[in-house]
Amino acid sequence: MATMLQGPLRPLRLLRVLQGLPGPAADVPFRAASHGTGLLYPEHIPTSPLQKALLAAGSAGMALYNPYRHDMVAVLGETTGRRALKVLRDQMKRDPEGAQILQERPRISLSTLDLGKLQSLPEGSLGREYLRFLDVNRVSPDTRAPTRFVDDEELAYVNQRYREVHDMLHTLLGMPTNILALPLTHGPSPPLRAKCPRAQHRADWAWPTLVEKRRLSGKQAPYCSTP
Repeated sequence: MATMLQGPLRPLRLLRVLQGLPGPAADVPFRAASHGTGLLYPEHIPTSPLQKALLAAGSAGMALYNPYRHDMVAVLGETTGRRALKVLRDQMKRDPEGAQILQERPRISLSTLDLGKLQSLPEGSLGREYLRFLDVNRVSPDTRAPTRFVDDEELAYVNQRYREVHDMLHTLLGMPTNILALPLTHGPSPPLRAKCPRAQHRADWAWPTLVEKRRLSGKQAPYCSTP
């Protein structure tokens, strides 16, 4: 019996060690990298449908208990958001610039950004305001958790790209990193939010929990700063 349960229960052990894993190699593009190992990309952790269900349930419980566990929110999104990722991927493919991004797989990180150039841009420009946002909120592109549980190399890149441009959405919309900004910054449109459990769960679960703990004090939500 113990042997039969060993495989499915592996995700529960993963939940305990995820926080200690290193961050994403942001200068490494998402490409097929199995080499006989079964891995689809450098950070990939293959999981079965049952294991994904256990991961989703465990991470959802932890995120509900403690909304500041941004790593659990990230796992929940990866294990429940496949449909939303397909929608985003298809939208990108229909747009020339989006298709180019999918082809070239650029990454956003401290190693790929020219911070000096961003600092020299005019006040009110996207680059300058983006840099200001990072500084004010004490975050960086490198604080984004790497994608691990998406069993499709292209969708995994879409998920990672979504995380890496997240702060730009805050900047463009002028939204702070508090709970009031969640519905706008974690789902670009109501139809997409309906297809993306991560976005909807963050808003639905975080609201009553943070109201109780912080009484809408304006403190930033951790999974806004590090989704």
